[in-house]
Amino acid sequence: MFVEVGKEGRIVLPKDIRDRNEIEEKTRVIIRERNGEIILTPVKRYSEPTAALTGSLPLTEPIDDPKELARRHAREKALKRLDPCDS
Repeated sequence: MFVEVGKEGRIVLPKDIRDRNEIEEKTRVIIRERNGEIILTPVKRYSEPTAALTGSLPLTEPIDDPKELARRHAREKALKRLDPCDS
């Protein structure tokens, strides 16, 4: 499948790909480059992000900013999933 790069480097993802990957307007994607390929990975959004991560971190002490810690953890987890060799 081919798409054309438009003005300012923009591309349009075909509708069937957007539908299969639940990509809609304002969906964020992680962009990675590996071995000459460009990889787009949609970032899943949760209505309650901290609730989605409940229990995923072992707590040893109180956390001042739980949302920031959750964001950082989710980002690191997503990047590891994309390229486990980067660790």
